[in-house]
Amino acid sequence: MAVASRTKVYAIVPSPRSPADVIGWLLPGLVLLLFCLKPLGPLKDPDAFWHIAAGKHLMQTGEFVLDDPFGAATEKVWILNQWLPEVLMHWAHTAYGLPGVAWLLSLASLLVGVAVYAACRRRSSALVSALVLAVTFVALSGSLSPRPQLVTFALAAIASSAWLLTREDGRARWWLVPLTWLWACSHGMWFMGPVIGGLVVVGMLLERRVSARQAARLALVPALSVVVAALTPVGPRLFTSPFQVSGVTGMISEWQPPGLTDPGLLAALGLVLVVVVDQVGRRRADWTVVLLTVLALVLAVTWSRTTGLAAVVLAPLAAMAIQRVTRQEAPRIPLRERVAVLVAVVVSLVLAGLLAPATAASPAIGPNGLDAGLARVPTGTVVCNEQSDGGWLMLQHPGLRPTMDTRVELYNVERIRAYLGFVAADPGWQDYADQVGCVYAVLGANAAVVPAMRATGDWQLVDQAGGYALLRSRG
Repeated sequence: MAVASRTKVYAIVPSPRSPADVIGWLLPGLVLLLFCLKPLGPLKDPDAFWHIAAGKHLMQTGEFVLDDPFGAATEKVWILNQWLPEVLMHWAHTAYGLPGVAWLLSLASLLVGVAVYAACRRRSSALVSALVLAVTFVALSGSLSPRPQLVTFALAAIASSAWLLTREDGRARWWLVPLTWLWACSHGMWFMGPVIGGLVVVGMLLERRVSARQAARLALVPALSVVVAALTPVGPRLFTSPFQVSGVTGMISEWQPPGLTDPGLLAALGLVLVVVVDQVGRRRADWTVVLLTVLALVLAVTWSRTTGLAAVVLAPLAAMAIQRVTRQEAPRIPLRERVAVLVAVVVSLVLAGLLAPATAASPAIGPNGLDAGLARVPTGTVVCNEQSDGGWLMLQHPGLRPTMDTRVELYNVERIRAYLGFVAADPGWQDYADQVGCVYAVLGANAAVVPAMRATGDWQLVDQAGGYALLRSRG
């Protein structure tokens, strides 16, 4: 007689995932896709061209501190304190032309996004991290251009996250010292790493997380970071190079305060507000958070070029603040989210590589229609030009000597004012052309000085195309 089994079989039914969970682990990858593909396009940043030319010159000569070999009117020593990314830009340009530089921009922008995402995700859920990452992207959107400043954005995110970990566990992260050396080889704002570290150490001391002796030991990390910065190929001149621009900052738009309606400023201030509201609701202030927030606020409102940097510094703090509102622990990163992020990274870079040859084959600035005419100008000729086209001339026609470019730290204030008066055809504009020794001029056809030059009879129109005029001195 058969005995019926009383064993029950229980089916394991997976718990249903909420829409927030599904959206959460997908969103970071989508925002990172935006970081990679949004900056892709023809090169239009005037600085990008002379950065490429600088990398090429460095590889040919090995000179890190030199008299400018390109400009006809520069007056100060040129210090190549951003040489590492400039060499990378030169290599990309040599291998693949302007599309190669455009793809390098997509890669660098993506790495900035990954660094910010990692800093936020360590302290918040995927959904919160994606939200803060998206706001940070808005704050950075005006600064994601092919320039070495992208290194500062990425490494500032890494440094901020590392120092917040030190605040939590009290461990000194000595690897920040060699990281600062690489930073000092890449961008003039390398000192942000030691500044962030110093503020965190002071904050930990005020919060009584460490003793004075422990704080002194931790302070060795930013102190040694400053020391190793003097050991780059530029040498101790690295410390004086940022001051070269101090006399002309009033004439540089990116060194002016951002407009109150600037989307980047509003995004950065939104992150500031989140952190401030969180701190107001706490029983006692977290001095580390307060100090970093003050630093970020100063960066956001003082200069346009540092607004995005403010958002990068604040991103992990804002992620922590929002996560606390949810009253949940930040979950570990599940495999599906890791895969989604990895797929987004690979797909976005592949897409950028496929799109770059079509979208970035030609520059978006410069007198490209006058290439043939400029190629016929004798090597070594001094050319009066639009400031924004100086780097373009340095790269596209290295034999010519432009009289103005966006390396404003190499010019005196008087020379810049004389140039502005020349372009505007102010009284005495002829003096500028005589002083710098212009033989040719390539200027916007609608520049006030073009008809004035032709009216004197001393300048002859050689060619005109694409909104530019090429003139030659009859003398």
